[in-house]
Amino acid sequence: SFGGIKAAAKIMNMTKTELENSIMANLGEIDPDLMQKIQDNMFTFENLVSVDNKGIQVLMRNVEPDLLMVAMKGASEDAKNRFFDNMSERARGMFRDDMEALPPLRMADVEDAQKQIMRKARKLSDSGELMLGGADFV
Repeated sequence: SFGGIKAAAKIMNMTKTELENSIMANLGEIDPDLMQKIQDNMFTFENLVSVDNKGIQVLMRNVEPDLLMVAMKGASEDAKNRFFDNMSERARGMFRDDMEALPPLRMADVEDAQKQIMRKARKLSDSGELMLGGADFV
């Protein structure tokens, strides 16, 4: 009942970036699946609320709109608004209409879409195009 992937993710979120990168690289060599599970729990879709407008816009340019719609279907109002605030009024209206027209989705599909977006966000963060949270986030 103690420890596990979520606990490891919380610890990694409090670790300095250099140490985190070193640990994750070494873990990736030993157990890539475990590394991915920890990363999936380190930064969740809801953490995107704390990303600046420029970062959200970069992410939106690098993610398929259909994938974003599915991910936002199960997101909190704060997370949805973070993306909507970075769309033009016209684009926001069209996006909302398209999102509402989606059929009911399984939660597993929504979570998978959110994980795909977070993996893309991590890649953008690694390349310096996007600033994610963590111990060094200000």
